[in-house]
Amino acid sequence: MTGFSVNVSEHFLPNGLKVLIAPLQQAPIVSLWAFYRVGSRHEQIGITGISHWVEHMLFKGTPKFPKGKIARIIQKHGGTLNGHTTYDHTAYFETLPKENWLIALEIEADRMTNALFEPQETELERGVILSELEMYENHPEYRLFLEVIAAAFQVHPYRNPIIGWRCDLERMTRDDLYEHYRKFYAPNNAFLVLSGDITPEEALPEVEKRFNELQPSSMVKVNEVKEPKQRSERRVKVKGHGELPLLMMVFHAPTYENLPKDAGEEKGETNQSNSDNKNALLPYAMHILADVLGKGRTSRLYRKLVETQKAVSVWVGNSIHKEEALFSVFVTLTDQASLPEVEDIVWSELTALTEKPPEPDELERVLHMEQADFLRSLDGVTERAYHLGAYEILGDWNLLNAHLPNLQKVTTDLLVEGAKQVFSETNRTVGWFEPVKG
Repeated sequence: MTGFSVNVSEHFLPNGLKVLIAPLQQAPIVSLWAFYRVGSRHEQIGITGISHWVEHMLFKGTPKFPKGKIARIIQKHGGTLNGHTTYDHTAYFETLPKENWLIALEIEADRMTNALFEPQETELERGVILSELEMYENHPEYRLFLEVIAAAFQVHPYRNPIIGWRCDLERMTRDDLYEHYRKFYAPNNAFLVLSGDITPEEALPEVEKRFNELQPSSMVKVNEVKEPKQRSERRVKVKGHGELPLLMMVFHAPTYENLPKDAGEEKGETNQSNSDNKNALLPYAMHILADVLGKGRTSRLYRKLVETQKAVSVWVGNSIHKEEALFSVFVTLTDQASLPEVEDIVWSELTALTEKPPEPDELERVLHMEQADFLRSLDGVTERAYHLGAYEILGDWNLLNAHLPNLQKVTTDLLVEGAKQVFSETNRTVGWFEPVKG
């Protein structure tokens, strides 16, 4: 595989703010991302959805940038902006021509501490979010996903939807939101990522000028949660209005926990370190197995299900979050197949991988596809900054540069071992959606 790596410099301000700078001089553009280490996994029942709601409120104004001004000023200066919330983080970005990039710094430094949370705006946004939730609830895919994830996780907050449960969204107050904001929005719980036509020498003085005086929070303390080992199969069945049956099957899988930046060389290592390195590479093995099963028209499940007209589409993915990971299979059936039949086919393909590794031509195909997709995902300054931040949230931005080399180190024996660890009946959660006509 390619020896590609992203050049990154890492810096810290005295108040705890981390700054990552990744120059990319392909065009006079700079992208700034502000990441906060807070997402839906930091919530408990009663305030689920609060991180997402707070994200919305940060676009509703500060004394310096009243409601609507942030969007107008970015658009006026030729830029784009947005924000999002995940299980593990909340992030905001602005991408601007280099001559205007300081505007992004002004915005993010200001709203880290000065968002207004005006009561009227809070209530208006409650209605917006409830409408968003209602839109999701009209989709069978969302309803099935919600039930399956809540069954797969019995303890971990990942069982809660990022948008929140309706009962919590209806009762939360402006004070709840502001308290959450004051607790988690602080330089020692945040980091900036800058990518584009910028150097550390140019960027750091400007960052320090705007962020040095912001005070760290003493309230940021979050206990990590460990989901107990699943010991029996779990099943859910959802019925409702919809056109086609859906199948979802998920498994708890290895995470990037304690993953070395480079999984190590075999030479000169002890048996213990070899074992540790194999465990560290298991998430990459599961990425490869996901591609073998569901990526592209030559993948196993595409050929077994879509080409035989038993399914409209197949998606297979290995989703890794900060504290847990799920290996997932999602199938939209045609009306010519039954859920038990399709489930048996999926299970047969999964268990086959516990006995025999993928063929050499399959491995070569998926490794080439992984490399191409990975490099494309880093092609622009906005995308590069986001992926650096996403890996930093998972544990270390260096994981970005380790991704392709570590994929290459996965052996066929490790693929079988990973399949055996993950694809067991006691580790699976199965969901069916059965459409009700009329």
